[in-house]
Amino acid sequence: MNKFTGWIKHWYRYKTDEPYIISAAIVGALALFGSILMDRKKHLYIYAIILILIALWALFRSVTFKKNFVRDFVKQHQFSEDKIGLDIGTGTGYALIKLARDTQLGKVYGVEDKYQYTIRRLEKNAVLERVKNKIELTTADINKIPFEDRSIDVVTAISANGNQLSTPKKAIVQSISYEMKRVLMPSGVMFMVNTPAMIKKYAAAFEKSGFEVTYMHRRFERFFFIRAIVVKYK
Repeated sequence: MNKFTGWIKHWYRYKTDEPYIISAAIVGALALFGSILMDRKKHLYIYAIILILIALWALFRSVTFKKNFVRDFVKQHQFSEDKIGLDIGTGTGYALIKLARDTQLGKVYGVEDKYQYTIRRLEKNAVLERVKNKIELTTADINKIPFEDRSIDVVTAISANGNQLSTPKKAIVQSISYEMKRVLMPSGVMFMVNTPAMIKKYAAAFEKSGFEVTYMHRRFERFFFIRAIVVKYK
């Protein structure tokens, strides 16, 4: 029961990356059930069930599966108080808040894509999780991260529906990967979660620059269409 209530709380605070997919699937399923009840078209049951499964898949993918990758990364790395974290394209702030709450990092910055509208939700979550004094938020183009060269010890970038981290254009991938590399300390680490296709593009960009790329793995990651990498200097 505690696990279920925790899942609901997480969904409420951090929302989902695929709200339109979930909403469309649920509306479609309800319409089919309505047709079944009114017109007795029982053969439509299978389509209604498929739509419900799609909604559950999308919800579980963004609310649980991405969260587990972030949790694993935080558990596997130790960060001291003199270190600084940065989460780009931070959205509603799960990775940012996880770094601030569950590590010893002295300060964690969040750069929200200027095309997004989640800053208020992020700030509210920071208060609810009692880490507001440990984080600092700014709105900027993540192609031009407003931090000095080699000034950050850990950089995270978790994709969300509609943000630039999910844009497959080569120029944007190169720009964002360059910015992440530019601000990273030589002893630092980067962490990304995205679709398999996007992770492949970013991994290639990092490896081409001489960085070491390690894939993180979880069961069913291909079913949920998510991959994660940890990137360091060689």
